[in-house]
Amino acid sequence: MTEETALQRYLQAGETSVSNLLLRHYKQLGLTTAQLVLYLQFKSYQDRGTMNPDIRLIAKNLGTDETQVFNQLHQMMTNHLVEQKMRQLADGKEDAIYDFTPLLAKLATLDLQTVNREERHEQQNTRQQIFAMLESEFGRPLSAMELQIVNDWQDKDNYTPAMIKLALRQAVMNSARNLQYMERILQSWARQNLRTEHDITEHERQFENQRAAKGQPASGQGKHSAGPQIPIYKLGE
Repeated sequence: MTEETALQRYLQAGETSVSNLLLRHYKQLGLTTAQLVLYLQFKSYQDRGTMNPDIRLIAKNLGTDETQVFNQLHQMMTNHLVEQKMRQLADGKEDAIYDFTPLLAKLATLDLQTVNREERHEQQNTRQQIFAMLESEFGRPLSAMELQIVNDWQDKDNYTPAMIKLALRQAVMNSARNLQYMERILQSWARQNLRTEHDITEHERQFENQRAAKGQPASGQGKHSAGPQIPIYKLGE
């Protein structure tokens, strides 16, 4: 056999694609490595239109016997990863096929649960970072009531982490390190639908340009010790 002929045979054999999710999570699905390879054997035939491949041939490909293949299939059926269905052929006869839809459905559910768990973990980390940032700037631990207020900002008011971070920056610039001051800023931004860092900083830049054009001091300059103003709160007025 020439090298060209061997390459042609390789290309003509086709390929079987498999989701990387399955390769990463098959153990979590309850699949053994042997069952994963067995599924791939079935998939290689079914992808080419042979929905009911010969078990003897699959056993030969795996270097095992038919009994072992049936035992693995039975275990997968017990674990609700595959089911046997009847299909009607063109000549009116019926035959049984192995349907791996339950395996794929379970994989999709597992992946969604994994994504949700990672998102919750990330949100919790972000929340803890916000608490730490506030306590660092305030120079003291937050009280239980203050923690609840910050939680409500995110859970009820849907203020983004970027909004809270920038509101804290405004509070620090104006020497008003308290949540009441920050809340006024957050409410103003929410009314103006400013929720991203880009939108807020761009709006703030425009406001500062307007102040400069009128000869007013920039934000954070010329503040009185009592009752500091909130320059960003007046945006849009």
